Amino acid sequence: MCFGAIPITEVASFPPPPGPECWIYLTLNAEIALSLPESPTLQKLARSPRARISVDGQWLWWALRRKYPGRDVRKLSGSDLIHVLAGHCAADGCRLLLLGSSAELNAQAVRQLQSRWPSLAVAGHAPAHCGQGEAGEREMHRKAMEVIAALRPDYVVLGLGAAKEQRFAWQCAGALDGKVRGLLCFGGAIDMASGVVRRAPALIQRVGLEGLYRVWQQPARLGRLLRVLRVLPMLARGAY
Repeated sequence: MCFGAIPITEVASFPPPPGPECWIYLTLNAEIALSLPESPTLQKLARSPRARISVDGQWLWWALRRKYPGRDVRKLSGSDLIHVLAGHCAADGCRLLLLGSSAELNAQAVRQLQSRWPSLAVAGHAPAHCGQGEAGEREMHRKAMEVIAALRPDYVVLGLGAAKEQRFAWQCAGALDGKVRGLLCFGGAIDMASGVVRRAPALIQRVGLEGLYRVWQQPARLGRLLRVLRVLPMLARGAY
């Protein structure tokens, strides 16, 4: 099952089983799908045997159901899966690290998850600003890897922003083989797990208007929503 050139490997269950390699989990939404042609990192990630990719976003889920009638495919979004993962870690005694978002929202997300699963071993780290460009990003990667080495998590949820978290996962996964089971590119899931940024009500999600709800809460996202609307003609033509 594919959305364009992107294979959808995860259609029902979560989390994927552990293996010898640190896998990279990506929840595919319209914004990521549109960025594929100009993102070498995303292209490499999509083709990698490390990749575990599920469909996120109602529009893409509708499109895949039309493309593959009769196939059972679930919408597995990071905002939902972060809670599934926390429950899995609490039940299995695995350690979880939330890496990203702001220091305030990260800490609040850790508290919210611990209050729901008191036995959960969860820690958080919000990378400090390390300057712009490749040098700044390398420094952020170095500090994040130090945190991972110190905390020794089984799973790391990334909330660094789509492009940055994909680069971090692609560049660092090899060094985490045998140490971390999976890096999960979950975008704004840490923000939502904090409870400060609210998830859209189920009805708004089902009718495909979750993006508008996010803009209502965070007006700065309007430009991103307008760019994402470019996917609608492609979906209408079946060009995926």
